[in-house]
Amino acid sequence: MDMKKTVGAIVAAFVVYAGTGYLIHEVLLKSAYTATADLWRPEDAMQHKLWIMLLSEFIFAVGAVLVYQRGLEKKSWVGQGIRFGILLSLVSSVPGYMMNYVVINVGHRLALHWILSGIAQAIIVALVIAVICQPKSDAA
Repeated sequence: MDMKKTVGAIVAAFVVYAGTGYLIHEVLLKSAYTATADLWRPEDAMQHKLWIMLLSEFIFAVGAVLVYQRGLEKKSWVGQGIRFGILLSLVSSVPGYMMNYVVINVGHRLALHWILSGIAQAIIVALVIAVICQPKSDAA
Protein backbone atom coordinates (compact mmCIF):
# COMPACT_ATOMS: atom_id res chain seq x y z
CA MET A 1 0.00 0.00 0.00
CA ASP A 2 1.37 3.39 -0.85
CA MET A 3 2.02 5.92 1.88
CA LYS A 4 -0.29 8.56 0.34
CA LYS A 5 -3.28 6.23 0.58
CA THR A 6 -2.31 5.16 4.09
CA VAL A 7 -2.03 8.73 5.39
CA GLY A 8 -5.18 9.78 3.53
CA ALA A 9 -7.11 6.85 4.95
CA ILE A 10 -5.87 7.58 8.48
CA VAL A 11 -6.88 11.25 8.25
CA ALA A 12 -10.27 10.41 6.72
CA ALA A 13 -10.93 7.64 9.27
CA PHE A 14 -10.02 10.00 12.13
CA VAL A 15 -12.32 12.76 10.83
CA VAL A 16 -15.22 10.36 10.20
CA TYR A 17 -14.73 8.57 13.54
CA ALA A 18 -14.57 11.84 15.48
CA GLY A 19 -17.48 13.31 13.51
CA THR A 20 -19.76 10.31 13.95
CA GLY A 21 -18.75 10.15 17.61
CA TYR A 22 -19.85 13.76 18.02
CA LEU A 23 -23.12 13.08 16.22
CA ILE A 24 -23.82 10.01 18.35
CA HIS A 25 -22.82 11.32 21.76
CA GLU A 26 -23.40 15.08 21.54
CA VAL A 27 -26.57 15.03 19.44
CA LEU A 28 -28.40 11.70 19.40
CA LEU A 29 -27.65 10.57 22.98
CA LYS A 30 -27.35 14.02 24.60
CA SER A 31 -30.70 13.74 26.42
CA ALA A 32 -29.74 10.33 27.84
CA TYR A 33 -26.50 11.81 29.17
CA THR A 34 -28.34 14.80 30.63
CA ALA A 35 -30.72 12.44 32.44
CA THR A 36 -27.74 10.63 33.98
CA ALA A 37 -25.57 13.71 34.58
CA ASP A 38 -24.57 12.57 38.08
CA LEU A 39 -22.57 9.70 36.51
CA TRP A 40 -20.29 11.84 34.34
CA ARG A 41 -17.50 14.32 34.88
CA PRO A 42 -18.57 17.96 34.74
CA GLU A 43 -18.51 19.41 31.21
CA ASP A 44 -15.51 21.66 31.88
CA ALA A 45 -13.50 18.71 33.24
CA MET A 46 -14.31 16.69 30.13
CA GLN A 47 -13.32 19.59 27.89
CA HIS A 48 -10.00 19.81 29.72
CA LYS A 49 -9.35 16.15 28.83
CA LEU A 50 -10.66 16.42 25.25
CA TRP A 51 -7.14 15.98 23.89
CA ILE A 52 -7.07 12.46 25.33
CA MET A 53 -10.28 11.59 23.50
CA LEU A 54 -8.91 13.01 20.24
CA LEU A 55 -5.68 11.07 20.72
CA SER A 56 -7.63 7.85 21.29
CA GLU A 57 -9.67 8.48 18.14
CA PHE A 58 -6.47 9.04 16.16
CA ILE A 59 -4.92 5.84 17.53
CA PHE A 60 -8.10 3.98 16.58
CA ALA A 61 -7.88 5.39 13.03
CA VAL A 62 -4.22 4.40 12.64
CA GLY A 63 -4.86 0.89 13.93
CA ALA A 64 -7.98 0.40 11.83
CA VAL A 65 -6.25 1.47 8.61
CA LEU A 66 -3.17 -0.67 9.23
CA VAL A 67 -5.20 -3.75 10.12
CA TYR A 68 -7.47 -3.24 7.11
CA GLN A 69 -4.50 -3.00 4.77
CA ARG A 70 -3.10 -6.30 6.11
CA GLY A 71 -6.31 -8.17 5.32
CA LEU A 72 -7.07 -6.48 1.99
CA GLU A 73 -8.30 -8.92 -0.63
CA LYS A 74 -9.03 -8.47 -4.33
CA LYS A 75 -12.77 -8.22 -3.74
CA SER A 76 -15.36 -5.46 -3.77
CA TRP A 77 -14.40 -2.62 -1.44
CA VAL A 78 -18.03 -2.35 -0.29
CA GLY A 79 -18.20 -5.94 0.90
CA GLN A 80 -14.78 -5.74 2.48
CA GLY A 81 -15.66 -2.47 4.19
CA ILE A 82 -18.87 -3.83 5.68
CA ARG A 83 -17.19 -7.05 6.79
CA PHE A 84 -14.27 -5.14 8.30
CA GLY A 85 -16.62 -2.71 10.04
CA ILE A 86 -18.53 -5.54 11.69
CA LEU A 87 -15.31 -7.23 12.78
CA LEU A 88 -13.87 -3.92 13.95
CA SER A 89 -16.91 -3.29 16.12
CA LEU A 90 -16.63 -6.80 17.59
CA VAL A 91 -13.13 -6.05 18.86
CA SER A 92 -13.69 -2.44 19.88
CA SER A 93 -17.04 -0.82 20.59
CA VAL A 94 -19.19 -3.86 21.37
CA PRO A 95 -17.01 -5.27 24.18
CA GLY A 96 -16.08 -1.76 25.36
CA TYR A 97 -19.68 -0.66 25.73
CA MET A 98 -20.65 -3.97 27.33
CA MET A 99 -17.91 -3.37 29.93
CA ASN A 100 -19.10 0.21 30.42
CA TYR A 101 -22.62 -1.11 31.07
CA VAL A 102 -21.28 -3.35 33.83
CA VAL A 103 -19.12 -0.63 35.44
CA ILE A 104 -21.21 2.53 34.94
CA ASN A 105 -24.70 2.62 36.41
CA VAL A 106 -26.62 3.29 33.20
CA GLY A 107 -29.79 1.70 31.92
CA HIS A 108 -29.82 -1.09 29.39
CA ARG A 109 -31.38 1.20 26.73
CA LEU A 110 -28.39 3.53 26.78
CA ALA A 111 -26.01 0.56 26.64
CA LEU A 112 -27.92 -0.86 23.68
CA HIS A 113 -27.77 2.52 21.92
CA TRP A 114 -24.01 2.62 22.56
CA ILE A 115 -23.55 -0.86 21.08
CA LEU A 116 -25.73 -0.33 18.01
CA SER A 117 -24.32 3.11 17.25
CA GLY A 118 -20.79 1.73 17.74
CA ILE A 119 -21.46 -0.98 15.16
CA ALA A 120 -22.85 1.58 12.69
CA GLN A 121 -19.93 3.92 13.35
CA ALA A 122 -17.37 1.16 12.76
CA ILE A 123 -19.04 0.17 9.49
CA ILE A 124 -19.07 3.78 8.25
CA VAL A 125 -15.40 4.26 9.17
CA ALA A 126 -14.49 0.91 7.58
CA LEU A 127 -16.26 1.85 4.34
CA VAL A 128 -14.29 5.10 4.21
CA ILE A 129 -11.05 3.18 4.76
CA ALA A 130 -12.03 0.58 2.14
CA VAL A 131 -12.85 3.12 -0.56
CA ILE A 132 -9.56 4.97 -0.02
CA CYS A 133 -7.40 1.83 0.24
CA GLN A 134 -8.89 -0.08 -2.69
CA PRO A 135 -6.32 -1.23 -5.24
CA LYS A 136 -6.12 0.80 -8.45
CA SER A 137 -7.53 -2.05 -10.52
CA ASP A 138 -10.78 -1.92 -8.48
CA ALA A 139 -11.12 1.86 -8.69
CA ALA A 140 -13.13 1.81 -11.93
